[in-house]
Amino acid sequence: MAKLTVMLNEIVTHEPEVMAWTNRAAGPFVMFAQDAFEIFATAVTESVPDCLLFRGAYSHARKMAGLAVLSALRQHKIENGLNLRQVVEATSLFGYLAANPGLPGSFGKADQTQAELVASNERLRKDAFDWSKKTYPGLDNDLQFYKGHINRNRSHVTIFATAAVYDYGATDGTADERFFDAPDLRETRAMLLSTGNIINVANGMLMSVAKDAGTITLRPQMEELVNDTVKRAIALREFTIAQDDG
Repeated sequence: MAKLTVMLNEIVTHEPEVMAWTNRAAGPFVMFAQDAFEIFATAVTESVPDCLLFRGAYSHARKMAGLAVLSALRQHKIENGLNLRQVVEATSLFGYLAANPGLPGSFGKADQTQAELVASNERLRKDAFDWSKKTYPGLDNDLQFYKGHINRNRSHVTIFATAAVYDYGATDGTADERFFDAPDLRETRAMLLSTGNIINVANGMLMSVAKDAGTITLRPQMEELVNDTVKRAIALREFTIAQDDG
């Protein structure tokens, strides 16, 4: 995609039809991912004043989750994975910050140098991961499973990854003029399913810390709504397996 005008023209011309194809080809998967995001994005109705850092981490996770859904709708597989990796890591962080409100001790020191602030930031991230593993091992196992999948298939540049944006079969000089990834029904369904599943793990973290820490309040019927999407995810997975076997 050597010319900016070519890229801009493809975005304007083809984005509506790309998203329409996704909705048409994988409608139930689209609705599942969107509903899981809607629940997550509207989950927290109140938090204690000391949860300022939680609110920042939750807001970050919410934005990345929304971008992940949008990336899936637009057939951007690598971008979808990178956004979901942010959701995975933010889930441990916002859970830890909800369970440990206030300013972490490593940030409370006056007159820290830039190097000390960077070290404090990294220490907080590690503390959040360690806390998640120790406090909610089931949720953490799910987070690590999805993070590992993303790392293997989305986070690093491979020949398979480049094939999403470069058409190796093109013979007319347009190989690098693809802005949207080539649509693939199986991959699209899998991408939307994993997107909704990861967001549901984040929903699970919210429900867990709301119950155990009492620092955040969630929307009414949160558990019922999440359980419904989990049942839909199981049905969609069974449908996918049946389609592959057929």
